[in-house]
Amino acid sequence: MAALGLRRLVLVLLVVLFAPLAPAGAAAPDSRFAGTARLPGCSGAVVRWASALDSDPAVVITNGHCVRLPFLGGRETLVDVKQYKLIELLDGAGGVAATVRGTRLAYATMYRTDLAVYELRETYADLAAAGVTPLTLATRGPARGDRIRIPSGYWVEQRSCTTTGTAYRLHERDWDWQRSIRLPALDGCRIRGGYSGSPIVSRETGEVVGIANTGYVGGRRCIDSACEENQRGAVRMVRNMNYGQQTWLLTTCIGPDRRFDLSVAGCRLPEPRG
Repeated sequence: MAALGLRRLVLVLLVVLFAPLAPAGAAAPDSRFAGTARLPGCSGAVVRWASALDSDPAVVITNGHCVRLPFLGGRETLVDVKQYKLIELLDGAGGVAATVRGTRLAYATMYRTDLAVYELRETYADLAAAGVTPLTLATRGPARGDRIRIPSGYWVEQRSCTTTGTAYRLHERDWDWQRSIRLPALDGCRIRGGYSGSPIVSRETGEVVGIANTGYVGGRRCIDSACEENQRGAVRMVRNMNYGQQTWLLTTCIGPDRRFDLSVAGCRLPEPRG
């Protein structure tokens, strides 16, 4: 027994002595900002549909209120508009991996949601060669108590918190949004201007469940800060609450050609009026 114990001790010492050593100060690779994007005044994310091929044009999502000034109207929806937008795509550590050009505004609205979809000139294969890793969209929204993180490509910083469910309706000036994700500022989601369009990422699955779009800043009720309306019609402005829009709706609008298409049966996003 003593000899066996001695042999085991020698083996352990040999493993320790000859095992490869990590460089001093080495840490796990930082991937917080992988797939995030920086647009003028806003953030965004590169996403890839489940059916997309490497040769397909890559897609960046952001808020509808990031596509132009003045903002879109409360019932306005844009589809298939030629619009050029320079976008910086970040690597995991927050450095600029590629500067790309959005050539087609496939979709933008501030009606019922606050969402825009840019189609890039570059393909997913082009982005992979540049070291850009797209994010995956969840096929359902977050539930109350889900842990999420919000990496901002604009600020290259991240917030994290636990969602407290969704607001039945959200009102801000002329806009009304449905089932907005509630992001409590005092729990860690104290976002600021420039976070608009940032992906809301599930810490459990790594999938995008929404994009940040507005929050409490004080001021006039339902004008300077968004107001929540419940199913009974009661309206209130909630201090220290920020909000995001659910992105699973996008997954219902992907055509057989793997491109965004409102005419797909079962598409849940609003169409242009008239």
